[in-house]
Amino acid sequence: MMTTNLFQRLLVAVCGVAAAVAVAHAGPDSDIPKNVREFDVAGIHVITRPSGPANHVIVAKLFIRGGTSVLPKDVSPIVEDLALDVAALSGPQGVDRAAYQRELQRMVTTVSPDGGRDFSTMTLRCVDETWSRSWELFTGCLVHPAFDEVELRNAKERTLIALRNRLSNPESYANYLADSAFYFGHPYGHIAFEADVPGINANVLAAHFKRLFVKARLLLVVVGNIDSADLVKKITSTIGTLPAGSFTPPVIPIPPNAKKQLLIVRPPIGGGRVVTNYIEARYLAPNRTDSLYYPMMRLISFVSGSLFREVRIQRNLSYAPDADIQFEASSHGEIGISTTLPDSAWKVARSEVIDFFRDYVIDDKYIKGGLSSWVTSTSMREQTNESQANELGKAELYTGSWENAFRTVEGISNITAEQMNLAAQRYLKNMTIVVVGDPAAVTSKVFTETSKKKDDGGGDTAR
Repeated sequence: MMTTNLFQRLLVAVCGVAAAVAVAHAGPDSDIPKNVREFDVAGIHVITRPSGPANHVIVAKLFIRGGTSVLPKDVSPIVEDLALDVAALSGPQGVDRAAYQRELQRMVTTVSPDGGRDFSTMTLRCVDETWSRSWELFTGCLVHPAFDEVELRNAKERTLIALRNRLSNPESYANYLADSAFYFGHPYGHIAFEADVPGINANVLAAHFKRLFVKARLLLVVVGNIDSADLVKKITSTIGTLPAGSFTPPVIPIPPNAKKQLLIVRPPIGGGRVVTNYIEARYLAPNRTDSLYYPMMRLISFVSGSLFREVRIQRNLSYAPDADIQFEASSHGEIGISTTLPDSAWKVARSEVIDFFRDYVIDDKYIKGGLSSWVTSTSMREQTNESQANELGKAELYTGSWENAFRTVEGISNITAEQMNLAAQRYLKNMTIVVVGDPAAVTSKVFTETSKKKDDGGGDTAR
C-alpha cells in the first residue's frame, strides 16, 4: 500500500511546475494542421502557416544552420553574435541608421538576432499592414547589411559587460562553470572571453556574415496573415539572390563528462563573506528523436515539482529549487538550488528526488492525473505566432519534419510508467555538479556519491 507521504510526494510532483519545454500542442497525426505548407524557393526551404485575416501579426524567422558548434577554434562565438546583432541594428546599406530605426519603431516592427549552439536566427515581427515594407528592411539587413561603427562599438561594450557579469554574479558564475565543465572537450564547449572582443571590427563581421548567409544554411518559417504567392515573390527578389553555398550538418557527440560524476567547488570571484551557495548540476538528456524523449519530458515535470516540495516546502533549504531540460543536438538536464546549507540540500535532492524516481515505478494514475493541466499550460505557452514559428523550425531541424512539432500531446499521453522509470535510470546520473559559495560548507562525498542502484564509476572532485 502506498504511504501517505509517498502519495503527497507524487501529488506535488504531478502538480509541480512543468519544465519549460518548447513544443507546440496538438493531437494525433490526423490533427496535424492542414494549413502548414513547405516548399523551396530559389534554393531556400520554406515552411508557412497562414493564420487568416483575424490575426494581424506576422513572424518570419530565418534559421541559420550551424551555430557556434561549427565555428573554427580560432573564431570566437562572439563574432557570430556581433555579426547578427550589429547587422540588425545598423539596417541595410544605403539607408540612414537613425531613419531605419525610427521607421521600425513607427511600424512597431522588430528585427531580432539570436545566436545558438546548433543554429542562429534572425526574426522579423510586424503587423500585416506593414508587411511589405518590414520585409524589405528585414531582408535588406540580410542581403546588404551595413555594419555601422557606432552600433559596433556599443555592441562590443554590451558584450564586455555581459562577459564580466557572467563572473561577477555568483549564480551566473555557477551556470557558466557548469556548462563549461559539462561540455569541456565538446563542440558546445567553445567559450567566449573578454580578450576576444577588442580585435573584432566591421570587416571581421562582414566576412563572417557572408559565410553565414548562404542558401544551403537557411530555413525560413513564416506564420501569420500572408499570401504564399506574394511570399514567393518576396523571397525570390531578396534572400533568393544570396549565394547557394554549401553546408554539411555536423555530428554532435555525447559530451565526455556525461559518463562520470564530477564535482567542482569554487568561491565567488572577488571573495567576501559567503551567505548563499549556488548549486548547478548538468547531466545527459535524450534528444528529440530518442524513444525516451517524451518520457523524459514528462519526468522532468515530476522532478521539478518534487524538488520544490522536498527541498523548499518540507525543509526550507532553498527558495526556488528547479529542474529543467535543454533539448538540443546534444541535450542536457539542469538542476539548480540556491541554499545556505549545500550538503543538506543536495542530500535531499539526491535521496528524496533523484533516487526516488530511479527506484520507483510510478503508478500510471499519477502520470495521467496531472496530464490535463500540463497540456493546458504547455498549450497556452505555444499559442503565439512566434512560438509556432520557433517550434516548426526546431522540429524540422532536429527531427527532419515540422510535423513532429504537433505530436507532443499524443507522445506524452502514450508514455508508460516503466518508460518514465527507464528515463530516470538512464539519465538521472553521472552529473557535473558545480557549487559556487563557501568551500568549507561542501563535503565532497555528499556530491560524488552515486545512486543506490548500480551506476557507472565513481566521482571526481575539483577544488
